Amino acid sequence: MMRRIILLAITCAAVVAAMAQERTLRVLAIGNSFSEDAVEQYLWELGREAGVNLIIGNAYRGGWSLAAHWKDASTRAADTEYRKVVGGRRTNLGKRTIKDIVTDEPWDVITLQQVSQEAGREESYEPSLSLMIGYVKALATNDSVRLGFHQTWAYAQDSSHGGFAYYDRNQFRMYASIVAAVEEAMQNHRGDLQFYIPTGTAIQNARTTALADPVVGDGQPVNRELTRDGFHLNYTIGRYIAACTWLEALTGISPVGLKTRPQGVTPGQAELAQRAAHAAIEVPVAVTP
Repeated sequence: MMRRIILLAITCAAVVAAMAQERTLRVLAIGNSFSEDAVEQYLWELGREAGVNLIIGNAYRGGWSLAAHWKDASTRAADTEYRKVVGGRRTNLGKRTIKDIVTDEPWDVITLQQVSQEAGREESYEPSLSLMIGYVKALATNDSVRLGFHQTWAYAQDSSHGGFAYYDRNQFRMYASIVAAVEEAMQNHRGDLQFYIPTGTAIQNARTTALADPVVGDGQPVNRELTRDGFHLNYTIGRYIAACTWLEALTGISPVGLKTRPQGVTPGQAELAQRAAHAAIEVPVAVTP
């Protein structure tokens, strides 16, 4: 009997210690389908393995730019889908105002991003970025909130997206333009934007590996340079790379060596993805082959 009591006490102590070690991080992305690709799949699971309880919010409107988000915010339009991932469960809480979403949680981190086709056009960022930064800072209920920016990715080389024409349908030109535009935004807002998440560089890193090789299913390509349609990330390795990048950018914990991976992805493929993400954190402005 005494032995059972001792074992129970040891177990309880271990559980309490584990709970004490796990930290909670509340993260809100104000974005569109590219933030959906980045935060709504795999990020919570990676955080759990890394010992971080992530409460994830996504203020989602498909194809929405900084200017469009500012218009919604300034007119108090209740047209933004509020998606959350809590305890590993994804829910859609319906359409809300940006104000309602920003004030729903004491967010530790709030990120902004530009719509994909405008992401490499520096002239498209202002004045909307400045206005959104001021708006979010004024509403945030956590005085220690960190504001960040999400660097999105270039399209696949065969993408039919209309916005690809801005970059002469050249993936490398689009990638370089995105890097330059985000760097400029970070310089212009050094006192407000504290970090950025180089998902675009992580994806470009992975495109130098076998991960980007085309895969065909039912006669149709299902991996077009890590995308499913030429611009949105595919549901397995593409989104996984993005989630690995976000994990390290948010927590400082490298994804390299973590066991969490998408179904159907081999350990070797997962490690390549993890290393592509980690290399982007270390060198966010250039491709690491």
